[in-house]
Amino acid sequence: MKGADFMQKRTENTSATTVIRESYNIIKDVNKKVLSAILGAVMLISAFGIITRYYTVGYSVYYGDVNVGVTANKEEAIEAYTEAATDVKECNRGELENNLRFVMTIASVDDMLYTDIYRGIVEAAEGKEDCYSIAVDGNVVACLKTEGEAEGAIEEYLANFERDDATIYSNYTIENTKEIVTEIVTVEEAAELIEDSGLFTVVYKDVFEEEYDIPYNTTVIEDESLPEGVEIYTQKGEMGKGYKKAVVFYENGEKKHSVDPVTKILKAPVDEIVRVGTGKMVGLVKKTLPWPAKGTFTSPFGPRWGRNHNGVDVAAKPGTPIYAPAMGKVTFSSTKNGYGNYIMIDHGNGYVTTYAHMTERKVQVGAVVKQGDLIGTVGSTGRVTGPHLHFEILLNGKYVDPMDYIAG
Repeated sequence: MKGADFMQKRTENTSATTVIRESYNIIKDVNKKVLSAILGAVMLISAFGIITRYYTVGYSVYYGDVNVGVTANKEEAIEAYTEAATDVKECNRGELENNLRFVMTIASVDDMLYTDIYRGIVEAAEGKEDCYSIAVDGNVVACLKTEGEAEGAIEEYLANFERDDATIYSNYTIENTKEIVTEIVTVEEAAELIEDSGLFTVVYKDVFEEEYDIPYNTTVIEDESLPEGVEIYTQKGEMGKGYKKAVVFYENGEKKHSVDPVTKILKAPVDEIVRVGTGKMVGLVKKTLPWPAKGTFTSPFGPRWGRNHNGVDVAAKPGTPIYAPAMGKVTFSSTKNGYGNYIMIDHGNGYVTTYAHMTERKVQVGAVVKQGDLIGTVGSTGRVTGPHLHFEILLNGKYVDPMDYIAG
C-alpha cells in the first residue's frame, strides 16, 4: 500500500471511533429515572396486550340470586330472556324482567364463548336444581335430591320382591342432572315410579332340593306246595332313596324357564319276592300224617272211664312245640271249657283237627298253615292231670280215630 493511501484509511478509522465514543457518552449521561419509566411503559403495554387477549369486560347475568352466565353485552342477555319468556312454563316476560339483573365484570373470554344464557334463564325460571336421575336407556324414571336417595329408591323397589337374591337385569344409570324442583320425588315415590315404568326387569331363581322314595318291585311266584291263601316272603322289599335338584328362574315374579332337574340314586330299592300258595286243601289221607308233637303216647281213641275219649293224648314237657300235621285254615283259636287253650284247623273235604291243653297258641283265626307250621306249645290248661296234647280228628262233624291217619 502506498503511503498516501495508508494515511487516508487511518483518518477514516479515527472518525468512526470518535462517533461511537461520543454516542456512548450521550447515552451514559441520560437520567436513570427516564429509562425506568420507558421500561415500565413497555411492560404495561405488553401486560395489557396479554390481558385483553384472554379477558374482557362483560356482564354477569343473574336471575334472582342465580348466576345464569356471562355475556359481552346486555343485548345478548335481553335476547335470551325474550326467547325464554316464550318457552318457560307458567311464566311471563314481566316476571323474567323483574328477576333479571346485570353486574359488570371482567370475565374470561372462554366463559363468554361457552355460556348459554338462554338455558341458564330457563332453568332458573322453572325452578330447576341439581338432582340425581334414575334412567333406563335414556328414559328418565325418577329424580331425587341425592345419589343416596336414588340408590335407596332402587333398594326399596327390590325389597318388594322379598328376595335377598333379587337382582335388576336392566341397564340403569344414576346421573347428576338438572330437573324442575316439582319433579324431584321422595324415595317412596321413586320406588313406585320404578315399578310402574315397566322398564325394570328383576330376576331371581328358586332352587328346589328334595329326597324322595323309590318304590320297589314285587315279584310273585305261585307255589302249589303251599295252601291257597298262604304268602311267604322270601325277600322283603325295601324302598330306595333318590335326590333331585331343580332350578327355576323368574322375571318380575313370573316363572320364565327352568333347568332340567338333576337326579341321582342315593340308595337302590330292593325288590320284594313272595311265594303265593295255590295248593288246594284236600283233606287228610290215612297213614300219612306225622305226630303233631313229640312225646309219649298215653291214651288211645275210644271208651275210657265210662265215656268215649274222642282223641289221643301225647304226654310231653311243657313248651314242647306243636306243628300242623297237614295244610289247613285256622277256624278257632281261643280257650274252651275243659280244653284250656284250644285250636281247630279245617283241612278241607270235611276234615277238621283239634288241639287242646296248650300253654300257648301261635296262630289266629283265619291263618292258613301248611304241614310243619308251628301252631302252639304243650301245656296243662283246662282239666288235666299233667302236661300233654289232646289231639282229635273229625270227618264231617264226627270223631274218628287219629291213629288211622298217623303214619306210625
